[in-house]
Amino acid sequence: MTPPAIGPEAAAATGTEGPLRIGVIGLGVIAPFFLRAIEEDRHLRLTAGCDLDPVKLAGLPSGVARFTDHRDLLASGLVDAVVVTLPNDLHASVVTDALDSGAHVCCEKPLTVHSADARALAAVAERTGRTLFTAFHRRYNSNVDRLAAELPDRSTIERVVGRYQERIEEHTGNDRWYLDAERCGGGCVIDNGPNALDALRHVLGELTLKDAVIGDVRGGVEFCAELWLTTDDGIPVTVELDWALPTGEVKDITLHLKDGTTVTADMLAGYDGFKSSLDHEYRGIMADFRAAVAAGPSRRDDGPVVVDLVDRAYRVARAKEARLRMPSKTPAEAALVKLLFHRRGDRGMTLSPWFSRCVRAGEVHELVSTTERPSVPGQRVDAVGFLGFAEFGAATVVERGDEVRLGGKLVGVVAGFDECHFPNHYNILIETERLVTAETADLRVGDPVVFREPAS
Repeated sequence: MTPPAIGPEAAAATGTEGPLRIGVIGLGVIAPFFLRAIEEDRHLRLTAGCDLDPVKLAGLPSGVARFTDHRDLLASGLVDAVVVTLPNDLHASVVTDALDSGAHVCCEKPLTVHSADARALAAVAERTGRTLFTAFHRRYNSNVDRLAAELPDRSTIERVVGRYQERIEEHTGNDRWYLDAERCGGGCVIDNGPNALDALRHVLGELTLKDAVIGDVRGGVEFCAELWLTTDDGIPVTVELDWALPTGEVKDITLHLKDGTTVTADMLAGYDGFKSSLDHEYRGIMADFRAAVAAGPSRRDDGPVVVDLVDRAYRVARAKEARLRMPSKTPAEAALVKLLFHRRGDRGMTLSPWFSRCVRAGEVHELVSTTERPSVPGQRVDAVGFLGFAEFGAATVVERGDEVRLGGKLVGVVAGFDECHFPNHYNILIETERLVTAETADLRVGDPVVFREPAS
């Protein structure tokens, strides 16, 4: 039985009179969701599949042509459009080949690893007049879509948090390329990030990245990250990504309203089975892809916009010294060898430009508390309390932001250094809530001092 036609607009766009003929390039862990969506859509027909694995090819329905080279599939004359679900590093070249062959393309997110490649694909699509469509499945989630349709008045929204957290090994099956930094392009930011970012854009509109940090890096692949963005009208948005959740998964968007209440779209609510939410989302992808083909070249794909956000997040985060959930040094330990009890309001110390200082074993440096919160190199520091001199037992590094514990009690954090007595010693400035001296802290000679990297 011949499936019903796809309609005059789509037929004109594809040059066909029947269903849109689809080839699937790549038969990995995501492909079954595309295959089911194609099978369930009467306007689509699966005509070809491509993979290097003959076992996966053998699993295709009878009557579907099988290829091990995507170029042979594209040259076969059997497809009007292709779905590309390959490792991320192959997207740019394969999608280019597909567009140049005259096929419309639905590409699994991310469209590409790098922004320049995404822009180049958009240019190829424009030149060839073919449809380029990035598959962001979470925008078709029923709960996310409901939140977008029923969004509270934007003036009532204080901030938004999007969480996309899972244990990655439970989701990748035999596709180990996700954990290969070169093939994936990174980790959770480039894999889960596009879905989280696109879902938030679907609800809130355009986003601008302000800051980002990555962490729990294993073999160049980050397993956690936080991104901070803002909407065009100034609503702060936080994205929390995690590939190392101990159990289960958390995927939601929460609006924190100014009256203290919250509104949440839980992407998994109502879908109790593992990955059971995905089928309706991929049906949404394929239906929207059909609509995009029918709309013709006037439609612009959102893929490059999200690639830009991901690319910028990596540039910002990888330039930072710190990594989440990854201590970068052992705690620096010292012992008080001389106590100081006085305080002053006119000391005139100067914050040095150095973020950190190396300390040799046996060196002695002075500990000084201050409530002035110095942050700019050259800033004058007057209000100080003197704690004493501490001898370091082993070579170490002391950094701004280190937590300082005296006698086991948290006193403050390292604000920086003053060099007025250098090279004899540094004054290590400790930011405290109130001025602290050896007297007020009840210190004794020999008490331990620990400089510990703050928990991330």
